[in-house]
Parts: sequence; C-alpha cells; structure tokens
Amino acid sequence: MHLSIDLKMKDIMSLISQMSLHEVEKIKNSLIERELYFKKFKKDSVDNIIDDFKKEDYSNEFLTDLEEGLKKSSIYK
Repeated sequence: MHLSIDLKMKDIMSLISQMSLHEVEKIKNSLIERELYFKKFKKDSVDNIIDDFKKEDYSNEFLTDLEEGLKKSSIYK
C-alpha cells in the first residue's frame, strides 16, 4: 500500500514545533534510516531560504548564523 499526501512546509513546521525534543529526534532518526533525508532536492538560493525564515519571525541573530552557515555548507559550494 502506498499513501501520498501534500503538506505545506508551514503545516509540517507547526506540527514539529508541538513535539518534544525526544520526538523530533525519533523522527530525524527514522528519516535517516529510511534514507528519506538523502533524496535529491531542488536547491534554492540562500536569499530565498533566509526570506522564508524571516516570515516565521526568527531572530536576526539566528538568521545571520543560518545565512553564514548555508554559505559555508558543502551544498552551496
């Protein structure tokens, strides 16, 4: 049986934000075990990613750290 549903990122993030750290860790481990984490994704620009996080009211300090980290990451080199 195969089940497929469409979820918006904001809905997924809302659900995750209601979970405990332990539950989030279990989901992360499950994703890695199922190799879902490693599926090919469409790379977006760092600016677009930062803009998405700005819309969710993350702090300027977090946004700066995120931007610097993304620019240094192997995926963007």
